Amino acid sequence: MRFQTKLMVFISLLVLVVTGLLGLSFRYMITSALYDEIGERALTVANTLAVDAQVRDALEQTETTQLRSRINEVIKPVQASSGADFITIADRHLIRQWHVNPERIGTPMIDPMNDKVLQGQSFITESTGSLGPSIRAKTAVYDTQGKAIGLVSVGFLMTDVQQNIRTYTYAWLWFMVGALMIGILGSLVIAQRVRRALHGLEPVEIGRLYQEKQAIIESIGEGIIAVNSNGQITLANPQAARLIGLPPETSIYGCDLRHLTGVPDVLIDMLVADYTVEHSTTGPDQGQYIWNEEIEVQQRIVVVSRVPIQDRSGRIMGTVASLRDKTELLHMTQQLTEVKDYAEVLRSQTHEYANRLYLISGLIQLECYDEAVDFITQESEEYRVHRPIATALLPDSIIASLLIGKKKQALEKGILLHSDIKGAFSTQSPTLEWSFLASIAGNLLDNAMEAVAMSSISDGQVWFRLEETTEAIIVEVADNGSGISDDIQEKLFVRGASTKAEAGHGYGLALVLEYTERMGGSIEVHKRPGGGSIFEVYIPLIRTDTSNDAKGGYAHE
Repeated sequence: MRFQTKLMVFISLLVLVVTGLLGLSFRYMITSALYDEIGERALTVANTLAVDAQVRDALEQTETTQLRSRINEVIKPVQASSGADFITIADRHLIRQWHVNPERIGTPMIDPMNDKVLQGQSFITESTGSLGPSIRAKTAVYDTQGKAIGLVSVGFLMTDVQQNIRTYTYAWLWFMVGALMIGILGSLVIAQRVRRALHGLEPVEIGRLYQEKQAIIESIGEGIIAVNSNGQITLANPQAARLIGLPPETSIYGCDLRHLTGVPDVLIDMLVADYTVEHSTTGPDQGQYIWNEEIEVQQRIVVVSRVPIQDRSGRIMGTVASLRDKTELLHMTQQLTEVKDYAEVLRSQTHEYANRLYLISGLIQLECYDEAVDFITQESEEYRVHRPIATALLPDSIIASLLIGKKKQALEKGILLHSDIKGAFSTQSPTLEWSFLASIAGNLLDNAMEAVAMSSISDGQVWFRLEETTEAIIVEVADNGSGISDDIQEKLFVRGASTKAEAGHGYGLALVLEYTERMGGSIEVHKRPGGGSIFEVYIPLIRTDTSNDAKGGYAHE
């Protein structure tokens, strides 16, 4: 059954039950009120007759014929005006002296309550008499000395009372029918409006969409956070909690973003925007959108994009923002750059060796055998020099290839690159990442060669040392360039800090520091005697603190 049909049936049943209960309550109140009103009317008529002087005088007569004649003159107009179904008057001996049925006149009244009436009590009762069920009231008649000389009984038949109750009940039934029809029409209107508000979706579909949304938000790599106009977080995935500086397992749903500790003020200002202008037709203007804004959160560069949320009338209800860790993007870019450099080295070597093969082929064809032998000997000597390096770095061939490529790159720039490889590199350590180590070595060598190239010396040299000890792996890169200036010394590892004017620089050393800290290592920077600088990276093979938040660091002299 469709949700719209269920809603109509539910509302109609609710209206029917409510009107039914109200009808029963109304019938009960009407019945009680009619019974009370009829009883009070009967008692009023009985009291009126009991204090009537003619009735009292008649009951004091000893002659029965005169007594009944005088009572008849009083009773008939009272019965006609009051609408009572019967009036009975009895003397002190409880003998009926007047009754609506002439055959009952002169017969005794048999009711245990009559004695109490003669004793001064008045009663309103429901009982069944000779005329049928009725509501009757009884009271005593007193002489001038206050002695009971008879009683008056006034009654209304239950048939008349039931007829009045049925009249009210029929009117109420018509009211129930009208209320039910209005309820059905109202339920139809409500169901249509609800369905339109739900975009025609059934509750099962809405539940499935909610589950899919939760799964999508949890699975995407970006942080997603939604904040209403009061600054309360209405949606946030674990990535968002991590990127705003909180542990990923922290539940921040319903929290006020401004009250969370550690969240930068600039991020709060971006997400908790003060939208005071309502846009009824045009919607939010472009100034309320933010695209790819970079901010620093917990020493990370986070890229924020913000979009306002608006209702159908165009009123701003809050914001939704996506958070991306630019550090991770830079990691990917750096890795792609390294692969590209590695491929470029291979392409260059392939092209170079193809040219050398052509050269050897040409020398042989010209029968210049001595020159060909000398050239082959020279190439073999270079291969012999490079082969131990590749063999020493056998656990990670990327570093070996990287070093060979950097040697060729240094030769092209007129720089002499010295390498010193020590150790078996066979120790297995859970903290060591060879890809991180290759990135560290590549960035340090690039910076060293750039520092030498920017200096005015003619004999530029770079020294590279990779050593494994029993405790750590040490990467050391030194150069004889111009060294590190004082203005860049303090922000050497700050992301984006660079001596180059072009954009896109200043991230290499920041990545070196981050990779080093991830492996629990440290960096030291020294001034090299004779000019230049020395970068020494220390990567421990056995980590004393294996917690996720253990940090390395760097020092400079």
